[in-house]
Amino acid sequence: MRTPTGTVVLACVLSAALLLSGCGGHTTRHPGTARLGDAAGTGGELLLLPAAAPGPDPFTDSTALTADTPPPAPRTPGRPDRASAAGGPRSLPGGTPGLYGGTERTGSCDIGRQVGHLVRAPARGRAFARVVGISPAALPDHVRALTPVVLRADTRVTGHGFRAGRITRYQSVLQAGTAVLVDDRGLPRVRCACGNPLGPPDASRGTPVTRGTPWPGYRPGRVIAVTPAPQAVAGFTIIDITARTWIERRTGHDVRHDRALPPPARVTDPPAPSRPAPPPQTPVPPETAPSPEPDPGPGAASPGDTPAEVSLPDTETPLPPSGETVPLPDPPAESEDPAGPDEVGPDAVPDHPDPPDGAGLIPDD
Repeated sequence: MRTPTGTVVLACVLSAALLLSGCGGHTTRHPGTARLGDAAGTGGELLLLPAAAPGPDPFTDSTALTADTPPPAPRTPGRPDRASAAGGPRSLPGGTPGLYGGTERTGSCDIGRQVGHLVRAPARGRAFARVVGISPAALPDHVRALTPVVLRADTRVTGHGFRAGRITRYQSVLQAGTAVLVDDRGLPRVRCACGNPLGPPDASRGTPVTRGTPWPGYRPGRVIAVTPAPQAVAGFTIIDITARTWIERRTGHDVRHDRALPPPARVTDPPAPSRPAPPPQTPVPPETAPSPEPDPGPGAASPGDTPAEVSLPDTETPLPPSGETVPLPDPPAESEDPAGPDEVGPDAVPDHPDPPDGAGLIPDD
């Protein structure tokens, strides 16, 4: 008995359809391997990492010396959260004074232990070196050349983990108060709570799906991204989160050379351009002449502000694609400063008190 050809073809088509439907289910994925753009129709997945949490796929045990999770950061009343015009985090150069915090002559990360963990686990050391782009033999010197600091704002980065002999990659936001190691351009390169290497965040392509529990005070519109300083810096101007003073920290692991600094000079507005002389007028007697008061402008520091009370700059620079560098935005113009050189500034540093346990602040607009 012969089977018609059309029946055979139809049966084959139905079988293929059933097989495809069976293989088209969702794929189980470890949350640490989330990558930007994985979520269809959105900007990918964004993992929220509290300051003390090890996070997914840690390279090493924690070497952070600031283990307490900071309390909620205060907000400035009446100021709405706002993201950049491109929809991504606000970007700030790595050399911005007050971008990072720390404690004078006390590192936020045990770099010796960090190097030891990687050296004693060759597979992890090789994977770490591969992410960073160096040879495994250069790994100890590379890590010791980094500078230990504490984030003062929720910061977006690309994280890398190590699981089952493979490198995982994910987009994440690190909570203010997180201990990190930064390079000589001010870019976060290692998260001390897990030893995972860090890189600049990928460019935003929509609204990401958030994974993890937001901490009190988390505001998506106040997350920042750090861009490289235009050139290598010899030291960072940071805020001592214990004494609430300004200090300079040389690049590298040795924090014994920290030194106190006077408040950074405020950047003022430039003089007005020259114009044709106005027609002569009757002079006003000096004793009756009005005494104009300069307008410091929005966000300017007032006399008596402590370092922890001044704000990060409200830059709106779109985040560049991964691996690219954007030029430093034009510096603010200069204006007269009646309060003198002792006034705390500049406008480009956070304007709320840091919690005493080393937590950072969410920058306001």
